[in-house]
Amino acid sequence: MNIAEKQAKKLIFDLVKYSDHANRSLTDGLKNKTIEQWFEQNKYPFKRLVSDTRDWGYTVPFVENTLDSKVYIKGAGIINVSDYQGEFESALEYRDAAINNADIETYNLCIAKLFASLASYLYHKAECYNAENEDKLEDAQGSSVSLDEKIKLWVPILSGGKELESSKKSWDLFQVQLAQCHKDAIHPQCSAQDLSSVELAEKVNDLRGGIINIMYELHVLLNDEIKSQLVRAVYFPDVYVSEVD
Repeated sequence: MNIAEKQAKKLIFDLVKYSDHANRSLTDGLKNKTIEQWFEQNKYPFKRLVSDTRDWGYTVPFVENTLDSKVYIKGAGIINVSDYQGEFESALEYRDAAINNADIETYNLCIAKLFASLASYLYHKAECYNAENEDKLEDAQGSSVSLDEKIKLWVPILSGGKELESSKKSWDLFQVQLAQCHKDAIHPQCSAQDLSSVELAEKVNDLRGGIINIMYELHVLLNDEIKSQLVRAVYFPDVYVSEVD
C-alpha cells in the first residue's frame, strides 16, 4: 500500500512534532524546513525519505516508536498502560479485519473500540485534572455527560481556555459515527445492516476524518505525546473495492 507524496511528508512532520519518539529533546520546536535539514544531517536525504515513507510498511527512522501499548510481563513485574491506548490499538485490529473480510460487524466493533478509547482518554485527563484542582470535572449526579459535551465543556478547561477547532466536516462525521455507536449498543441485532462493499469502504475511510481526527486533534491541543499508531491512522491509505474481471 502506498500514500501520496504530500501525505507522506505530512506524516513525517507530524511524527517528529507530536509522536512519543525518543528524540523529542532534539526535535521539539523545529519548523518543517529545519526538520528536513535535521534528517539530512543524520544521513537521510529528505526527498528520498519522503519517497520511502510513501510505502505504508516503511518505518520512519529516529521518530517512529513502533512499540504498541499492550501490557508486558517480565519476571514478576507487570507494566500497565493506559486503557485508552490499548482500546485504540484493538480498534485498529478490528479496522484491518473489517477491510480484509469486508465485514460490517467487525467494522461496528472497531467503532465501539474507538469511542471506548476516546471516553477512556477523557476520563484519564479528567482524573489528572481533578487530582490538582478543586473544581472537579465530573459527570452530573444521576446522569453522565455525553462525549460530545465533554469535548465542548471539559476541553477548554483542560487546555487553559482553548477549544477544539475541528472542521465542520470532521465534527459532522464524528457525530454520525457517535450516533451509530449508540445505535449499535442499544440495538446490536440491527447493527449488521446490509451494506455493499463500496459503502463499507467509504465508512472505513470516514474514520480518518471523523473520530480518529478528533482524537488526534485533542492530543495535540492538550499537549500529549501521541502514539505513532494514532498519527499513522490519520494518514491510513484509502480503502477501495477492486473490480474483479
